[in-house]
Amino acid sequence: MTAAPTPTRTNCTNCTNCTNSANRAARRHSRFLRKLPGISALVLLLMTAPTPWHPPFLFLDRAQAQQQKNMDSGNEDLADESPDDISDSTSAEGPDNAPESSEPQQKNRPETPPNTPKGRVGETPAAVEFKAPAKQLAEENETYRALESFAKVMSLLESNYVDPGHVSPEEMVDKAIRGITASLDPHTTYLPAKELREFTSDTTGKFGGIGVIILHTEGNLEIVEVVEDSPGERAGLKKGDIIYAVGEMVITKENMEDALNLLKGLPGSIVDLTIVKENDKTEFDKLSPEKKKTEKHPKLTKLRIKRAVIRTPSVKHVKLSNGYLYLNVSVFQEETGEQADKLLRKYEAENGGRLNGLILDLRGNPGGLLDQAVRIADLFLDSGIIVSTIGRDTAKQEVEFATKRTTHPYMPIIVLVNEGTASASEIVAGALQDHERALILGTKTFGKGSVQSIIPLPNGAGLKMTIARYYTPKGRSIQAKGIVPDIPVASRKWQDDAVPPAKDSRRESDLRGHIDAGDLSDRLTPAGFEVDIKKWPKEFQDDYQLRVAYTYIRGWARFDIHNRNKLTAPKPETPSKEAKKAPALPRQDPKSKGKSGQAAPSKNPVQAY
Repeated sequence: MTAAPTPTRTNCTNCTNCTNSANRAARRHSRFLRKLPGISALVLLLMTAPTPWHPPFLFLDRAQAQQQKNMDSGNEDLADESPDDISDSTSAEGPDNAPESSEPQQKNRPETPPNTPKGRVGETPAAVEFKAPAKQLAEENETYRALESFAKVMSLLESNYVDPGHVSPEEMVDKAIRGITASLDPHTTYLPAKELREFTSDTTGKFGGIGVIILHTEGNLEIVEVVEDSPGERAGLKKGDIIYAVGEMVITKENMEDALNLLKGLPGSIVDLTIVKENDKTEFDKLSPEKKKTEKHPKLTKLRIKRAVIRTPSVKHVKLSNGYLYLNVSVFQEETGEQADKLLRKYEAENGGRLNGLILDLRGNPGGLLDQAVRIADLFLDSGIIVSTIGRDTAKQEVEFATKRTTHPYMPIIVLVNEGTASASEIVAGALQDHERALILGTKTFGKGSVQSIIPLPNGAGLKMTIARYYTPKGRSIQAKGIVPDIPVASRKWQDDAVPPAKDSRRESDLRGHIDAGDLSDRLTPAGFEVDIKKWPKEFQDDYQLRVAYTYIRGWARFDIHNRNKLTAPKPETPSKEAKKAPALPRQDPKSKGKSGQAAPSKNPVQAY
């Protein structure tokens, strides 16, 4: 009697005793997917797609899987067989139908010589070469089991939790991502769609609004600055005005955030505001909170403003005196470097091609775009490293260098910093300090020495992820250390009598009958620094650190200009023999003008530079 032919297996995922670990993983995958409802199945499908953490060798066909198994066991004679041959042999002698003589036949095969290099293994349809050792396969299976557990928890909660409104798939995924990022460093965060849009507008400096900067305290929205050439300025809004209502919403402590959100919107859209002008604030403040909500105040001004694209300037400036400029960089946005460059060129042109001194204020600057920080430092450095960043692969280092073509003429620079100076602003301060290009004055900086990248996600949200640490030109890490100023100066309000003189101290001015100074210089008299300072804005006059910085920069500039003139002065020509024999010219009256046209010497022998 002839034995019935052995049936050929065509789908290995139906085999319950298969020893191939790849096929077992695929079988578990298929069986689990049939149990998952709706969205959870879709999530798991996306998770198990061929990605760097789930290699495509789990999706090889049966012949390729067997060939891979033979390679792992060292049987290169089977590995060299064609896929068709492997498929036939495994079909005829599967685990359930292997003949009893299969074990001796395995022993009679030629042994693989020791230290023989393994050849190429089966390739995926994309023609990618894979070598999947058992250890790597085990690690991938562990990852698969963890993701399988996560998807199963989602499925169980979605199907059986008592309050279905709290377990929507989107909400569960959102919270899971937040939990992952919360366990990492504080700067790696998950940004929902709304926060991502706000973050993007902060770095670009562009958004749809009316163009005002608002201080919100004690239930009031007070305008502290109006952006130049903005809808708010054209509508007549002024510094000091108070926004009483946005549309029909009267401002209170409870709805303040909602009101602020209503100020922003699509360019071209309309927003109605009710304003208390600065001149009417005193009368308005006398009203009780209840009356403010109900009583129609006669001094309230109603405005209808059309929103537009607002470009908030990140660089502000004040001319401290002739040749001395104050430059404040509040954040590093897309056009920060260009704005600073234009301002410097403008005042250099007004001062004969170069400035006498610059005070660069980075206090309270939280950072921003790395490339703009590099651009600012490049304005003052003509060569060398500005910053280097090292990411996950410590062997790879990205370095930003200064270029000479963008460098402005030399000028003394003092950089103001404090505990709010962080990240990109610390890069600028550290680069100028390491190159000895500027003096750093103020207090120790924040100490954020890491770089983040924003990755958009399919759901409209984003992932802000720490990708590298940065280092100053001398290789210093600022992370959790900060920049230590060259001149430590505490932040406080200026007071003329802040430091009273010691009781036992005596000076010439304390002696009875002392004569007047008859000062011929403006260095120590009110005709010098104090006259300049009294022309500053009020908030600048009260800034102790700024006043100290101005004193230093003026003294530095005097010394610098004096040395510069000495270096650039033409050398006197050696008189010829004829000139030596010529009779000396008669001495002229200092009060008169010589025949040569030269001005008479100044009455003051001490010149201010």
